[in-house]
Amino acid sequence: MKKFLKIASIVLVIALIGVFAACGGSGDAETPEQEAKETIKIGVQTNTTGDIYSSGDFGEDAVVRYDNGALAVEALKNKKVDIVIIDNEPAKAYVAANTGLKILETEYTEEDYAICFQKGNTELKDAVDGALKELIEDGSVKKIVDKYINSGEAAEELAGVAIEAVDTDKPNLVMATNAEFPPYEYIEGDKYLGIDVEVAQIIADKLGYDLIIENVAFDSIIPGVQAGKYDMGMAGMTVTPDRLESVEFSTSYAKGIQAIIVREDSKIQAKEDLKPFYVPAE
Repeated sequence: MKKFLKIASIVLVIALIGVFAACGGSGDAETPEQEAKETIKIGVQTNTTGDIYSSGDFGEDAVVRYDNGALAVEALKNKKVDIVIIDNEPAKAYVAANTGLKILETEYTEEDYAICFQKGNTELKDAVDGALKELIEDGSVKKIVDKYINSGEAAEELAGVAIEAVDTDKPNLVMATNAEFPPYEYIEGDKYLGIDVEVAQIIADKLGYDLIIENVAFDSIIPGVQAGKYDMGMAGMTVTPDRLESVEFSTSYAKGIQAIIVREDSKIQAKEDLKPFYVPAE
């Protein structure tokens, strides 16, 4: 009888341990915040500022990379990601073209856009930078920015710049861009349009160059500039410490904002709602 009671007691203890663990008595149980961190998915365009910043803030497992912003937004619509982090002006265009999405009023971060050059190519960098500064001072750059951002006109109503390879006595200035980033660079028909396109054109005109545009994947721009394949890169590109290790940058010609796009029925309604998902600082 004693032996039976001893065995029954052991079985009861084991059962109680199992119940205790299932009820959250273990110190290893996950909090709701921990569970949330595992499930949030953030759509970004590969190697953009949104990619760089969100990977650091939320961790690599939270970030889903796409070749362009349109694919990231499509993933958001299809509930494959929870939010998209992308530059504010392209975000406006994407939201205008897709029902059921909105941009949060609270911005993710602010940034400076500049032109990148191969390290050591100081002659070209100084020439372009000098021309850019003069064009900023005389208001030419602001007029272009205002035309695309503050005019209120639809994209198709804006005058574009047709960039073609022209056989002249002028040297070529080859600019790498990713023409899927309205209103900074995009394609309408046979024309490249956008802030970067027109700013690059007036710089080339001022310096006596023929501007040649190479439309490439965004994450190919810096490697191509590094290798000397392109003279410069201009694609709504933010100056960051990591990029400064690879290329040099001009004076900033525009301010950008990283915006957060969500579905209209999302539980995330402000940047503050993302706090539970941040990776703790080391």
